[in-house]
Amino acid sequence: MFRRKFLKIAGLGAAAAVVLPSLGAYAVSLNEATAGIILHQFHFLDLDRKGVEQFVLDYYQQEGSSRSAFAHVKMRGYYMLNINSDQSQLVRTITTLYLLSTDFFQNRMDERKIVRYQGIYDPYKTPCANPFSALYYPPAPAA
Repeated sequence: MFRRKFLKIAGLGAAAAVVLPSLGAYAVSLNEATAGIILHQFHFLDLDRKGVEQFVLDYYQQEGSSRSAFAHVKMRGYYMLNINSDQSQLVRTITTLYLLSTDFFQNRMDERKIVRYQGIYDPYKTPCANPFSALYYPPAPAA
């Protein structure tokens, strides 16, 4: 009698341990999760929140329906687990594209200025601008 009761309780506990986190992943929308990942990755920068939201909308509009449902669940999971760009190539791709789509490099990578979204970065449509050019580096301190 006690053994059956124990097995039932253990089974229900295991089922709850699997179901509850998966429900939590669906409590956050895909756009909120992606914006949260960007905000978490660049917590040291002063980001324009409306610009981050607009970038996410533009990003998924550009992507279209090419992403699978698994990728959507994966993005929500990355947000819930606070995965950063060192741990995921998908997060690295999105955060790099976000930085290239802002005025961060035109402002000489000044972390004190507000980083504003300018438009989705497309190397084939954007005028010649090399964000990694020495022209954008901050001036060297005087020796």
